[in-house]
Amino acid sequence: MFPLDITQIAGVISARIINTGNQGSFRSVSIDSRGVKKGDLFFALRGERFNGHDFVSGALEAGALGIVLEREVDSIPPEIPVLLVEDTQAALQDLARHNRKISAVPVVGVTGSSGKTSTKDLLYSVLSAKFRTLKTEGNLNNELGLPLTLLRLDNSHQVAVVEMAMRGQGELELLGQIALPDGAVITNIGEAHFEILGSVDNIARAKGEILDYIGEGGFAVLHGDSPYIQREALRCKGKVVFFGERQGMDLWVRDITPVDGGNHFTAVYRGREAEYFVPLPGKHNVINSLAAIAVGLELGMEEGDIRAGLSGANLTAMRLEISNFNGITLINDSYNANPSSTRAAIQVLSETAGRNSRKIAVLGDMLELGDKSESCHLEVGRAAWEAGVDLLVTVGHRARHIGIGAEEAGMFSPQIHRFEHTIEAARALKSIIRPGDVILVKGSRGMKMEEFILSLRENV
Repeated sequence: MFPLDITQIAGVISARIINTGNQGSFRSVSIDSRGVKKGDLFFALRGERFNGHDFVSGALEAGALGIVLEREVDSIPPEIPVLLVEDTQAALQDLARHNRKISAVPVVGVTGSSGKTSTKDLLYSVLSAKFRTLKTEGNLNNELGLPLTLLRLDNSHQVAVVEMAMRGQGELELLGQIALPDGAVITNIGEAHFEILGSVDNIARAKGEILDYIGEGGFAVLHGDSPYIQREALRCKGKVVFFGERQGMDLWVRDITPVDGGNHFTAVYRGREAEYFVPLPGKHNVINSLAAIAVGLELGMEEGDIRAGLSGANLTAMRLEISNFNGITLINDSYNANPSSTRAAIQVLSETAGRNSRKIAVLGDMLELGDKSESCHLEVGRAAWEAGVDLLVTVGHRARHIGIGAEEAGMFSPQIHRFEHTIEAARALKSIIRPGDVILVKGSRGMKMEEFILSLRENV
């Protein structure tokens, strides 16, 4: 964060100074007393299950040198600056917006129904080959995480890549007001958040909110295979670059060749061809790579730098992490799931296993699908059968329909095992798996499918 003193911060967040304290500048903030570093400005946020005002003393003990509150708290030393605001969350967002404006570096926002984090990681790898790049860490992609990311911006950065998540209408509008992106990437429009938004059409309109913040000098990189994205593109005042599999798009791909756990491919940008390699499995990661290539080109990068950055790409934890233990290959894609990302992960399982290894898919519930839940789970089951999955393990009540879908498509009943809990599934699988098997583990975040992996490793 760019240094600001308490008076400047008070002006930015419309605060009343109730304790001037020692004069000095702040360069970092915290919203969690457990993670406070010396010199932080601590924002006492309120949530459904917590109240930061109860942890002010802990923040001070950890080294916080300033406090932002909604109500006064006793026992704050007189040397500690204290600011009073109506809403600490809104104040945090206001400060983040101000810091973003001060930085004046290009900010690229990434959203989509699936692939946001992977695409953000690919963008970071590509842009870091030329620029000092800031990116969203972990899952800091919402109304709290985005401000925390933007408050890390300082004069050491040349570009920022921020992931922007949404579950309902208006959420990307809020994030856009904070980030003020110069560029936007929409990875795809899929079935995520049916429960809240009700239709793919509504999902597309909600994702399109990010485009309202792209000015005439900005750009949008959009997955053009979706007709909904074609419609939403009209909201962008800047340059639009469509990418995808189909010839005729601004940036399209051909000659995808899996090799060494990754993919060689040819990218064609408005008639100009270039060869690339991404060290990640799955065709969907090739498509995500096109978005990173397009952003690199829009920011003036040379093909050689883009190629170098892409070839060194790494993904955030629990996203298609491939490891081996006791002769078994494990594909950990347990961070989250929706129908499109699960189908893509099943294809990675098929490619990784090839013809000589058993393909085992351990699939948990996909959440937030509303009245589409049953049909979406059935569809994933059909996809598992079509991909030649040898053994299907479902975890959770909803995921039972994945097994039903697979059986209806042609999978034999003995190939399907149904469980309610991850630990139960891991214990049962212990007697079934053998060296040479390839196992995919995937499910929605709420299912905590990583617990299956931990239990499996303990029992095998």
